[in-house]
Amino acid sequence: MITTSSDYKTVRIVSLMITHSCNLNCVYCFEKHKDFGKRMMSFETAKEVLQKEFDLFKTMERESNDRLAIEFFGGEPMMNFELIKMVYEWVKGLDLPFPMMFQATTNGTLLTESALEWFTSVKNDFRIVVSIDGDELMHAANRGVSMSKIPTDYIVKNWPNSYFKMTISKETLPRFSQGVIELTTKGYRVTSSLAEGIDWDKNDANTYKQELLKIASFYLENPQYKIEQPFDLTFDKLRYDTDVPPKNCGVGTKTLIYDTDGQSYPCHLFVPVVHGQENVRKVVDTIDFYDDKCMINDHCLKCSINKLCRTCYGYNYLDRGDIKSRNLTKCKMLLAELQIISSFQVQYFMQRKESLNLNDIEKLSDALSAYELLHNTEFDFD
Repeated sequence: MITTSSDYKTVRIVSLMITHSCNLNCVYCFEKHKDFGKRMMSFETAKEVLQKEFDLFKTMERESNDRLAIEFFGGEPMMNFELIKMVYEWVKGLDLPFPMMFQATTNGTLLTESALEWFTSVKNDFRIVVSIDGDELMHAANRGVSMSKIPTDYIVKNWPNSYFKMTISKETLPRFSQGVIELTTKGYRVTSSLAEGIDWDKNDANTYKQELLKIASFYLENPQYKIEQPFDLTFDKLRYDTDVPPKNCGVGTKTLIYDTDGQSYPCHLFVPVVHGQENVRKVVDTIDFYDDKCMINDHCLKCSINKLCRTCYGYNYLDRGDIKSRNLTKCKMLLAELQIISSFQVQYFMQRKESLNLNDIEKLSDALSAYELLHNTEFDFD
């Protein structure tokens, strides 16, 4: 069964890097070795790797509502749109004995009328995730193209539960709140995150804190809007009784990506379009991604908020040659984020104290614990 219903839990994500080509050149893009048309995944390669994944998923211990997700990635996946259609039709005909879904992550500029017509015909099986980096000025600054090229209203109408991804760069940080609020009031679901691979400074951290405060105020004053990332993050990891914090993503365990030639990698930050000719497999094959101790160094292990810290292991390797070596210039940014969001969540749940369910009460308790830790601890990142 193929379904995007929220009644199912995605427990494994298999991404297909179906092309190394892209029609844009975003300022924060980590894919520095695009080949513009030379490397495209074939239908035979896609079938081969997916059949292997289907056979594996059949043998995994899982609940009846555990779902496998297939994601089309690039480059810009719409530059190999025919393969998307061929893979979908092939999988649809297999009658697999487990739930699954499809997703395409796209910049949205190549969603032609015919492409949208096809996606609409399979919209109950497919989710489209489009990158929009804020308001018109922010989007143009990051991506060099107008938002008018993206059929945003059409996407919202046909995929109301889908979301737009906003990446914040140094250039767009001062307009962060304006971008979120503008898109939210238009009826768009927007998840936002800081760009990786950037050296952030104290001024950036102060700006980020002020922008987060504006968004927090907006959510508190406009309860009709759904709270989105990063404001919906949970602080439950503080309750984990462990000396080593659990890793913050599914790299190498829950997620896997197959490059155009069928070679597998822990995630999209390790593929050749990112690293060029460097053979990262020699490094990747020595890492036990199931062992959390392999994902953090002694410096970060001593930090009192390491259970709440989010890092990109792929970027750690790309920028510093070690998945354990985190971007320490981002620490002030994350601290500002955690301080504002823990405070926001306490206020948010207290506004609704008469109607909280058990899950909400637990989240409130976790937010209170985080607030106490984050506001009563001295941090020195210099």
